[in-house]
Amino acid sequence: FTKKPKSGNMKRFALLIGNTRDLAGVPLDLQKTRQFLCSAIGGDWMPAEIEEHLNPSRAKLLEAIKRAKDSGFDYTIVMFSGHGGQKRETVLELNSRGEQINESELWNISPRQTNIFDCCRALMPETVRKSIAMDSLRESAALVSSVRARYEQRIMQAIPQQVRLYACAVGQSAYDMGEGKGALYLGNLLDAARALPQGERFKAVETAHAEARAATMVAAAKNGVQQNPDAFLPKCLSEQRLILSIAL
Repeated sequence: FTKKPKSGNMKRFALLIGNTRDLAGVPLDLQKTRQFLCSAIGGDWMPAEIEEHLNPSRAKLLEAIKRAKDSGFDYTIVMFSGHGGQKRETVLELNSRGEQINESELWNISPRQTNIFDCCRALMPETVRKSIAMDSLRESAALVSSVRARYEQRIMQAIPQQVRLYACAVGQSAYDMGEGKGALYLGNLLDAARALPQGERFKAVETAHAEARAATMVAAAKNGVQQNPDAFLPKCLSEQRLILSIAL
């Protein structure tokens, strides 16, 4: 059973969070993610639909999450780049003061949601070590409007779900390639989302993740380390999956 898309404009929200402590590439990760979302292939998001929090306090981030939940969004993307660890779930460090938030506190902002966590998942209480290694032009107004409408219709076609993408497996580290390059997995994920084969109308989140996972594992292995991206994905029909990008 496929849920009938709602009529009218979909209410969307993107929450981009970064912790720059010893990670020069984090600001670039947020910038690259914003640029991808605002591009036509990424769904032509409006700047007002994207909120960035760089080194936020826990209190301010929780306030932002509450505002978002109260706003009744139809679809949300959450992206975190920075330091993390693993207890019963992934724990994200927010700032130089060491304030933390559990990944589950970022879930369920909206019925349909994609969560991207590019951070280490080393088992705690181990000290999370510093990571050592970890674009599209706008079209005409008519095309942009068409892209937004098609993107929203396809998102609302998906069943309610809480997708979770992780840059590495539990017990591993997520590598950052440094200033000017950014996070290894996130970069590969955005590249995969942009790489739409001829004739394809969109790329599903799980497809982009699978491609990014393979590329990340190969690149990490070349540097003599292991980084195996992981994901929590629903079992559903292809037409019920969330997408990450759409054809122009």
